[in-house]
Amino acid sequence: MLYRGLARRVAPGLTSTLLLGASLFVLGGVGAAQSAGAVSAHLLQVAPTPLQFPPTTLGTYTTPIFPLGQNDIILHNDSGSIDTIDLLSNDLTFSGPGADDYALLLGNCPGNGTTTIVLAGFASCNPVLEFFPGALGDRSATMTIQGSADATGTSISLQGSGTIGYYQVDEFGDVANYGDAVWYGDSGNDFLNSPIVGMAPTGDDGGYWLVASDGGVFNYGPSAGFFGSAGAIPLNKPIVGMAAPYGHAGYWLVASDGGIFSYGDAQFYGSTGAIQLNKPIVGMAATPDGNGYWLVASDGGIFAYGDAQFYGSTGGIHLNKPIVGMASAPDGNGYWLVASDGGIFAFGPSAPFFGSAGALNLAEPISAMAAMPDASGYWFSANDGGLFNYGGAPFYGSGVNNGNLDVVVDMATDGEPTIQAFNDIPALRTSPELTRVPHFAGPLRPAP
Repeated sequence: MLYRGLARRVAPGLTSTLLLGASLFVLGGVGAAQSAGAVSAHLLQVAPTPLQFPPTTLGTYTTPIFPLGQNDIILHNDSGSIDTIDLLSNDLTFSGPGADDYALLLGNCPGNGTTTIVLAGFASCNPVLEFFPGALGDRSATMTIQGSADATGTSISLQGSGTIGYYQVDEFGDVANYGDAVWYGDSGNDFLNSPIVGMAPTGDDGGYWLVASDGGVFNYGPSAGFFGSAGAIPLNKPIVGMAAPYGHAGYWLVASDGGIFSYGDAQFYGSTGAIQLNKPIVGMAATPDGNGYWLVASDGGIFAYGDAQFYGSTGGIHLNKPIVGMASAPDGNGYWLVASDGGIFAFGPSAPFFGSAGALNLAEPISAMAAMPDASGYWFSANDGGLFNYGGAPFYGSGVNNGNLDVVVDMATDGEPTIQAFNDIPALRTSPELTRVPHFAGPLRPAP
């Protein structure tokens, strides 16, 4: 069960706080000493102080880092009175720049099993605190708990930071990683029957898949299982891209005629394989819940399947250059298309325009794009590995300076849609709302 205050960050600070007349205190870590002064004074003690979370990729979550031998948060009632904490009220509050980036879950605490903790006199329990970064950088916050028997609240300082990274892959399957994206291997030294044309990340920074034009699939990293390929199937048209449903064990491949090949638990929702297309399909993107996808043609025509909504296209617009890729908004309410000259076309309420390279004289054409998991910006990549970043998408390097890359054919970010972007910022505060976010529905995963 979740407790109020999803995703909140804390500012560095709070060492120990003396509370007069309070009965509740929190120990950060097993083995932290308890102390009580005269006149029913009670001391909040945290080990370490402040409670530190590791740097966390956007769209994933982590629990606090504890010293050796300490691995739990202890909530202790050091009075003889019953203390009731309503997690959906002001009994639990978060403040600070990361106030929407933390969630307190029930753990083994007694109560009504959903939204209330009830601690008998001198009893203790172990709630679970998780960090869901909603943006990049410092996401500090202060968590305050005040139960029915407490004259004042008990506060604990929290510290965490949001991180992100991205990959570029060339036609030989060489993968370059930037930011916090982890390199798990590639096919650069393997003999390939056909060139690599696309990649899809697992989203938890735990791996990625590459796909070749003959439908061969190559998997790397602990989270990227192999679920099948089209490498041994006679294809009507070559594979041009792939996508993976967030939080699922599977992926889709798409051919230039819009034929869809689904593997693992990636469900088939439809294709354009039997439709006479004006222009070939060049890419696809998945909806955040994995229950749908979009296909995009080189003229910018959009084909939506499953729960993917149609927000517009460039199918009826004269383009200077063909569309070569797309990325979906984190909450599924929109998407971006990118042309080979770097022109960006934004559709839907959650896909704002942050800028384009359409007016630049590019050394090589654009081949792919990816979007920030919090909808704050996007990147696109050129064949020579040039990387263009807009909005809040950071630049950590590019294939132009990486001698291991040849012709770059695709790119991807290692993050997933954040809870905050998925549910509108500020993020959820109540247990019913929290049960609807990706983490509890399936997609959001702990960072490895």
